[in-house]
Amino acid sequence: MKIIKEFKSTNNQNKYKFVRNKLQKKYNSNHCYINVISTKNITLTILMLFIIIISSFVILRNKYKKLNIKDDIIKEQIFLDKYETNIYEQIKEKLLNNRCSQMWANQREFLNGVIRKFRPKKIVEIGVAEGGGTSIILNAIQDIENSHLYSIDLSDSPNIGKCAKNLFPQFLKKWTLFTGNIAAKFMEQIGNNIDMVFIDSAHFEPGEILDFIIVLPFLKEGAIVGFHDIANQITHNIKQRNEWAPYIIFNIIRGIPYYPSGNILLKHDIGIKVLNQNQKQYYHDYFRALGMAIFS
Repeated sequence: MKIIKEFKSTNNQNKYKFVRNKLQKKYNSNHCYINVISTKNITLTILMLFIIIISSFVILRNKYKKLNIKDDIIKEQIFLDKYETNIYEQIKEKLLNNRCSQMWANQREFLNGVIRKFRPKKIVEIGVAEGGGTSIILNAIQDIENSHLYSIDLSDSPNIGKCAKNLFPQFLKKWTLFTGNIAAKFMEQIGNNIDMVFIDSAHFEPGEILDFIIVLPFLKEGAIVGFHDIANQITHNIKQRNEWAPYIIFNIIRGIPYYPSGNILLKHDIGIKVLNQNQKQYYHDYFRALGMAIFS
């Protein structure tokens, strides 16, 4: 009790010395120390942490303003797969019964939701296969005036796009299919002012990286760029680094990202980016990504 009274009577500045001296005297050691942090130091530490948090928030807020990102857009990004699903429901049964799509359910809904939300008129699709994604896009643009889909596939197999051709002939007036070569062969025919490109092609490097660079000069300012299989290394347990092309380019592209909601694996295997303005300033980043893909 005596020690406690002595401690209480000691002023704040000398409390540390008081405790240290008592411990040294008790244990007869010059190496016994205790760090007593004063109330003043704790307060200063908390204040510094608060200032750092507020400063970080302000910096990020200013960054978003420079990119013209609106809060309502950020909040809306995980709900695009729920946007006007009644449109997709009109073709869902046919697609599933004929095994036309390799996408998961919420990925199909997401692709439909992107079209219904942003209502692009001139769309390019790179990578067609049997045409499941093609059918979803064509269905979603049917009531969008002057809309048209241009699809490109490296293969010239007659099975390319067969689901769209055979199941939905009513959509074909809004569709042009190019086969047998890479996108560069057909871009002059397709022309400029592309509102959206959806890439689901090679899945190995440089694949999608090269596809994006080819189509980039033909895109409108603020165009939409979408990719499938951007998390192949997780969802399909792919260990080979040279098969990560969609993941690499999607994360390097400068723009506002949108994903579907749901399970983390489903969420991160498809996504779009609404491109930032003046993409020319980022060309060097895209060329570096291409170089890493070729020489890694």
